[in-house]
Amino acid sequence: MPHRAIFWTLAALAVSAAAWQAFELRWTCDDAFISFRYAQHFAEGKGLVFNLDPTEPPVEGYTNFAWTMWLALGVLLGCSDRALENWSIAWGIVFHAGTVALLAVMAARAAGGRVLVPIAALSYAAIHHAASLAPAGLETALFTLLGLAMLRYMLALRCAREAWLLGFLGVLAAMTRPDGALFVAAAGLFVAYDSWRRRAPWLLLGYALPFALVFVPYLLWRHTYYGFWVPNTFFAKSAGFASLALGWRYLEGGLLCYWPLLLAFAPLLGFLVRKPDLLATISPFLGRRPWLAIAAFVLPYLGFVVWVGGDFMFARFLIPVLPALLLGFDLACLRWHALWLQPPLAALLVVALWLRQEPPGLLDHRLDVSDNRAITMQLWPGTDVTLADIGRGCGEYLQPLFAGLDVRLGIAGAHANLAYRSRAPVAVECAAGLTDAFIARIPVAPGGKRGHDRPWPLYPQYLLQRRLHIMFELSYGAGDPWRDILFPSLPVPVPAKLVTWDRELMRELKRRSPALVFTDFEKFLDDYLGDLPGKGREQVAADYAKFRPFYFAHNADPERQRKFEDFLR
Repeated sequence: MPHRAIFWTLAALAVSAAAWQAFELRWTCDDAFISFRYAQHFAEGKGLVFNLDPTEPPVEGYTNFAWTMWLALGVLLGCSDRALENWSIAWGIVFHAGTVALLAVMAARAAGGRVLVPIAALSYAAIHHAASLAPAGLETALFTLLGLAMLRYMLALRCAREAWLLGFLGVLAAMTRPDGALFVAAAGLFVAYDSWRRRAPWLLLGYALPFALVFVPYLLWRHTYYGFWVPNTFFAKSAGFASLALGWRYLEGGLLCYWPLLLAFAPLLGFLVRKPDLLATISPFLGRRPWLAIAAFVLPYLGFVVWVGGDFMFARFLIPVLPALLLGFDLACLRWHALWLQPPLAALLVVALWLRQEPPGLLDHRLDVSDNRAITMQLWPGTDVTLADIGRGCGEYLQPLFAGLDVRLGIAGAHANLAYRSRAPVAVECAAGLTDAFIARIPVAPGGKRGHDRPWPLYPQYLLQRRLHIMFELSYGAGDPWRDILFPSLPVPVPAKLVTWDRELMRELKRRSPALVFTDFEKFLDDYLGDLPGKGREQVAADYAKFRPFYFAHNADPERQRKFEDFLR
C-alpha cells in the first residue's frame, strides 16, 4: 500500500476513534448550564443575562461568548432543556474530531508526501481528558480547534488572504475564551515579522482587519452592556493575583499524567537553539520557524495557566496546547528524515497516553485536581442513580412547580443545572459569585481554590437582601429543622433549605405539589408561642433573631410579632 494511503487510513481511524471515545464519555459539566441559561434567555429575547431581575444590572457570568452564541443558535433552532444539552455534546464531539483531522492535515502538508503515520493525530485521539472534556457542554473542544487552526497559518503564512483568515480565527478564539488573546498576540508577532521581512504591509493589514471590524465593536458593546472590560469571572476567580503554587501543581499533575508530553519539549528546545541550515531553504517546515511558532503558542500559555492557578477540572486548561506539542513529533521525524521512526514512535505515544498515570489525589477537591465527570457520574448513596440523573430529575420537577412564580434560589456551582432546568427567575451562585457582581468582588485570601473560595457564610446578609427563598447548599441554616424542605422529585427526593418564608409563595407551592415536604412555619410559630412561659429569655431572643429575617421581615403578622416583643420586653 502506498505511503499516502497508509497515512490517510490511519488518519481516518484516529478521527473515528476520537469521535467514538468522546461519544462514549459524553456528559455535561455543571458550569455548562451557566452558558445554557444565558443562551436560553438571549434566544427568548430576555437579554444576555443569567437572572431575570430588573433591579440587577446585567452580569457577564460566562467566559465563552462565541460558544454561548452557538448554544443560542441551538435554542433558536428548537433545542430546549435536554435537546440543548445534546446539541452541545454533539458539537463538542465534532470539534474534537476536527482537531484530530486538522493535525493529520498539518502533518501531511508539512511533509509534502514524505510521511507514513499521523503521529500527532493518533496521539491526541488517545488522550482521555481531551475526549472527556469535549462533550462536556463547554467550549474546550471549539477553543482547541480554533487555536490549532491559528497555528496552522503561523507555521507558514503565504498571502494576505491567509493573514485575513488568521485574524478571523483570532477573533473567534478571543471571543470563545479570553485567554485566546495569548494566541492572538503570538500570531500577531509572526504576521508583523512576515510583513516587515517581505515588505508586505497588506499582511499585517489583513490580520488586523477582522479585529477592527468585529472584535472592537464587540468589546465596546460588552463594556456598554455589562459595564466592565473583563468578564465577571475575572473577579470571581481572583485572576488579578498569581496563584503560582496551585498553578504549578496543576501543570505538574497534567504533564505527569500524560508523561510522553514531556518528551515533546526535547525536540522543541533542541531545534530552537540549533542554528538554521540549508534545509530551511528546501521547505519552511525544515527550518526554525515551526519550532518558534510552537514555542510561542505553547510556552506563554502554560505560563498563564500557572499564573491563574489552573482550573477546577483536571487538565482542562492544558488541552488547548496539547495538539501543538504533539505536532512537534511529526515535525521532528520530518526534520530527521526518519520515516522508519514514525510507526514505533506513534505506537509508543498512543499506548503511553492511553494508559496515562493519573495522580493519586485526582478526585480530592482540596488538591484542586478533580475530575468532574467522575464526580457527576458517581452514584447517590444506597442507589444506582447518578448525581447527573438526580440533577436532571429535580430540575425537570421544579420547572412546572416554579412556572410563573418569582422564586429566588441560592445555588452552589454544582446546582447550575437546577437554575437552568427549573427556569427560576433568579439564582445566586454561592460558591464564587460567577454570575453575581457583589459576591465576585468579595476579597479573599490568596491561595484558595479558584472559583470556590467565596461560600455563603461570607455574606449571609446579602442573601437576605436578594430575597432568596430556597438554598440548595445544605450547610445553610444547619441546626434549624424548620428550614428543611424536601422536593419529591424522581429518581430520588432532593433536600434543600429555606432562606426566607414567603407566605403566599409557600402556599402556592404546596397547592401545586401536595407531596412537597416542609414545616408549616406559621403553625410552628403558634406552637412555639404557646410554649413561651416555659422558655428562657436568652433562648427566645436568639430564636427571634432568626425568625425576624426569615419570616417577619417578609410577612405582615403583627399579632405574633407583638407576642414575642411583649415577652422579651
